[in-house]
Amino acid sequence: MNFKTHNHINAKTTKRFKLYKSGKLWLVAGVTFCSFVGSAIINDQIAHADTVTVAKTATTVTPTTVSADSKTSNDSASSDTVSTTANKVANTASNIAHQPNSATTNLNTSQAATATSSTTTKAASSILSQADSETANSNTSQAVTATSSAATEAVSSAANQTGQKVSSSNNKSHEATAHTTSAASGSINQVSSTAIKSATSTENTNKATSVASNAAKHQATTTKKADLNLTTVTASTPETDVWTIGDTTRPRVDVVDVASYQSAMTQSDYNKLKAAGVKTVIIKTTEGTGYTNPVALAQAKMANAAGLNVDFYHYATFNTADTAQMEATNMANFLVKNNVSKKVLLFADMEDAKTYTVNATANLNTFWSVLNALGYTNHGVYTSNTYLYRDAVIKTVGQSRVWRAQYPYTPSANNLWNTDDGAWQFSSTALLPSGSDYTGYIDVSICYNGLTEDSAGTNTFSTPNEFVNQYHWEGNKLYFYGSNGQPITGFRHYGNNKLEYYGSDHAQYRNRYLTAANNQLYYFGSNGDAITGLRHYANNKLEYYGTDHIQYRNRYATVGNNKLYYFGSNGDAISGLRHYGNNKLEFYGTDHIQYRNRYYTAAKNKLYYFGGNGDAITGLRHYGHNKLEYYGNDHVQYRNRYYTAAKNRLYYFGSNGDAISGLRHYGNNKLEFYGTDHIQYRNRYYTAAKNKLYYFGDNGDAITGLRHYGNNKLEYYGADHVQYRNRYATVNNQLYYFGSNGDAITGLRHYGNNKLEYYGADHVQYRNRYYTAAKNKLYYFGGNGDAITGLRHYGNNKLEFYGTDHIQYRNRYVTVGNHRYYFGSNGDAVSTNQPQTEADIIGSMRVAQKAQQIVTVVQNGGSTATLKLWQKQGNTWRNLLTSSSRIGNGGIGNSHEGN
Repeated sequence: MNFKTHNHINAKTTKRFKLYKSGKLWLVAGVTFCSFVGSAIINDQIAHADTVTVAKTATTVTPTTVSADSKTSNDSASSDTVSTTANKVANTASNIAHQPNSATTNLNTSQAATATSSTTTKAASSILSQADSETANSNTSQAVTATSSAATEAVSSAANQTGQKVSSSNNKSHEATAHTTSAASGSINQVSSTAIKSATSTENTNKATSVASNAAKHQATTTKKADLNLTTVTASTPETDVWTIGDTTRPRVDVVDVASYQSAMTQSDYNKLKAAGVKTVIIKTTEGTGYTNPVALAQAKMANAAGLNVDFYHYATFNTADTAQMEATNMANFLVKNNVSKKVLLFADMEDAKTYTVNATANLNTFWSVLNALGYTNHGVYTSNTYLYRDAVIKTVGQSRVWRAQYPYTPSANNLWNTDDGAWQFSSTALLPSGSDYTGYIDVSICYNGLTEDSAGTNTFSTPNEFVNQYHWEGNKLYFYGSNGQPITGFRHYGNNKLEYYGSDHAQYRNRYLTAANNQLYYFGSNGDAITGLRHYANNKLEYYGTDHIQYRNRYATVGNNKLYYFGSNGDAISGLRHYGNNKLEFYGTDHIQYRNRYYTAAKNKLYYFGGNGDAITGLRHYGHNKLEYYGNDHVQYRNRYYTAAKNRLYYFGSNGDAISGLRHYGNNKLEFYGTDHIQYRNRYYTAAKNKLYYFGDNGDAITGLRHYGNNKLEYYGADHVQYRNRYATVNNQLYYFGSNGDAITGLRHYGNNKLEYYGADHVQYRNRYYTAAKNKLYYFGGNGDAITGLRHYGNNKLEFYGTDHIQYRNRYVTVGNHRYYFGSNGDAVSTNQPQTEADIIGSMRVAQKAQQIVTVVQNGGSTATLKLWQKQGNTWRNLLTSSSRIGNGGIGNSHEGN
């Protein structure tokens, strides 16, 4: 059952290797080998053969004086832990390899293997864990002083020849994956450092020597303590431990086990197994909660056809009672679907680390209980010495029903292990007899007490008898025989939701309770049917069974006119108050019926209200005409206090317990408002009488001061919380004006008697600053915020002028008092010492704003003058015609046509 995943192992590849067994390092080299369990842990991981490389180079061992104490010992299960040092590892290897009285006297050095330093160090650790040494008291002063690779090579060389036993977890999971094997340590000193931490070992070293002796001489040989020098050992690549069923030098093969990896086996192969003396085939059916071996049925039928007994096994991964039940159901589905006989022996394969838990016994018992309920009561456990909870799972069936995996490198017919168990799986690299169609490896076992044959033989699948799907009375006991002709056990559903139960003796239950899996209680009446509904019994006691016939416990039942009952942990209907769940409370009368939609007054005048679901309410309760009350977590009504509900909704409950509506003044000039739904206003407006507008902020208080909102909008609320409208507000010496809609204005504002002010994009009034409006009109707003008119002196003797419309003069004259000014294109008054052209004068005239042609007459003195015709071209006036002229004695004055 080693390395059983869905992926078939390439036999041609795996034949070359047998270095790793489910995490235990098996080194093909030398006479003995070590496994270190304890401080230096070799991880119990799966390693496919094709991930391991065998070194083929020779290694020289430096001569060193070593010694070991040993005595004759019978073979037994390997110890999981051992305390030693690296020096003792080397000593043991040296003695086994070279002592005259050692079981390994006939060491064939040509079969010694070599390995890298890290790999051979692992080998040392591996054998040290498994050997049954009686003492490990060698003087550490006699430690091997060879280099790490040389010392461990000696151990490797010894390991090849011994018959030492090493246990394996033999992972059968279809989910197994290849793992690259890494070195346990980089030097023998690291092994020594770890080993020295372990306690004194028991009998491992002596028994290791004894096993080696048995393998070499078929008899026990006492190894005496001696001092000698190690010599050079030349190693070569060994043969992998592969052998053929029928080899009489190996333990008897009573059992083979198969999974989907052996799907290529033919009927002829099973026939050859039978001819070779094999009695039983154990077939993998399922794994975990969902996997089923797709060829299990075909394999079983071929085995039966060959005259072989068939048992089944399930690969377990559960670590809880629930998953154990589901995995048992997975196996049961295969058994029931295929009418597997109730006599068939079923194994739970307990090897996966996923099953490690202190509840291993209870979990496996749960697994068995599901199969028991279906009549499959013939159980056994497959495990190994390295399984962490080995003793716990064995406890569920007893040692005589244990099928144990433990692999020596070279299993021998004269060296049987685990004889107190039911069966021993001793190899996973056996080959079918010569001429078989299937050429891959197969797992083999010996059965000691007939365990594996205690099954259905070749009648793996039930055959009908005279009682099929019918009842049968035997005396006063009623039995029901199923479709396989066997009396059933467990539940049987029939008719219109009817249920009956048959015990482990197959007899029907009547007038009695049954506690099934998960503590489910049933009561079977006088006719054998499981009851449903209410059942009155004893002194006014009441219990209830659902439509699934299971007694209600810690749950409700509604019966008749919506009457609700609650059945406690003992199954009885309760009376009185019941606290449950997350601070919930309900009440049941003396008739066991729950209170609903009614008040209940408890001690100290505490008032509770039980709602339509029977719970004493907490939270809001609407009643009457838009009335609202609230009950706290203690179910007591709130009065004169706040409550914040979902979505941060705030309520206030007055002295009568009702939630208030409208404005509420509190604290130091604080104000809040509650709507008709009793919810406090937050981040919203409220318009009160006389069109007073309030805004309540995110804390529920009516705000005061400025409030920015929307797209650059601004409003203001006074100390009375009322919004400003059509009025000014000064904040931090900045003046705002709020219009009729309450928004702070921007832009020009005409007011009063031809007054003008301006508010910027930030809503602040302009003061002592310019503003340019459309059509390049320039305004200047003074210290009071009003747009000025008249002359304005500024800067370095600069002067500008604003008309009655508050617009700055440009390119035009103005007379102020008796002074005439001309303001240029930048708005500044032109200096008197700067010449001004006639074109400038023409352009500044009022008539120039509308006319396209102008005639000017300029007196030269006396009666002569110069006449000019001007025409506007763009924004420039140009002289088109100049002529001398004469004027009257009176000069130029008012005149009219005809003068």
